[in-house]
Amino acid sequence: MIAFSVPPLPVFITGGRGVFQKGKKHFHRVYTVYDMLYVQHGTLFMREGEEEFAVGAGGYLILKPGLEHHGFRPCEEDTHYFWLHFTGMEADVPAKEHLQWTDILVKTETFTEPAQYLLRIPQYGRLQNRESGERLMEELLGLNEAISVEEKLQQPLQFYKLLLFLQKEALAIPSAAEKVTEQVVTYIKKHYADNIQIADMAEELHYHADYLARCMQKTMGISPLQYMNEVRLAQAKKLLAGTSAKVKEIAKLVGVQDEAYFSRLFRKREGMSAQEYRRAVQRDIRIGGREDS
Repeated sequence: MIAFSVPPLPVFITGGRGVFQKGKKHFHRVYTVYDMLYVQHGTLFMREGEEEFAVGAGGYLILKPGLEHHGFRPCEEDTHYFWLHFTGMEADVPAKEHLQWTDILVKTETFTEPAQYLLRIPQYGRLQNRESGERLMEELLGLNEAISVEEKLQQPLQFYKLLLFLQKEALAIPSAAEKVTEQVVTYIKKHYADNIQIADMAEELHYHADYLARCMQKTMGISPLQYMNEVRLAQAKKLLAGTSAKVKEIAKLVGVQDEAYFSRLFRKREGMSAQEYRRAVQRDIRIGGREDS
């Protein structure tokens, strides 16, 4: 597994198609960039450092920068492949057997900083949907021939689409708990502004409230109520920063009828009152505006 910290996005450099004829093998070399090999037909027998890989049709291998790689056995038939060179910021994280989308998101965005993600892509794998994967690669390499700058600028976006495709294929099939959690998350995001209770949600989703809590705790490490409060507070912070609505009004807009309870919740989570948060954000905006002018 290779993990890339995003942002910044991995950057596509160049790529192409190649053929190793029967009896030939990949040569010795060391790159300073990542080299992804995808085999359309035949088998490439590759060694990177001390590891050996047999990359058959529909399979891919991402060779790492700074490590010598070469073919350890001649091709047994004409072998057709794609090669893609790119750079990326690799993160040192422990391997995980069963990936979930929650493993991809590291940190949510703030008003001044983007969200942080970890793309976790197998170094050596096989496409489950070859047709879609090969079409993405064909479109990516087709942009090598682009003449206009506008078309050339689409190539990095096309490469990121390919990485997202590989990421989706690497994710494990959702467990029952993950499917239930997804229903809870969708429901809360849709109804957080309503005066809903956990019992109401459980009845609507046709599960016992305790079961919902166990599923959420297992997959996200928090309860449905904690997640609902997180969603409500995130929306409240946007309203505090972008509107002049009173705190009492904002509390009701995000589904909390008791202003005192909302104030306690906000202070506990943010370490300051809602009004203090509003003043701090507006001060930062004014300072930023003066710096930009």
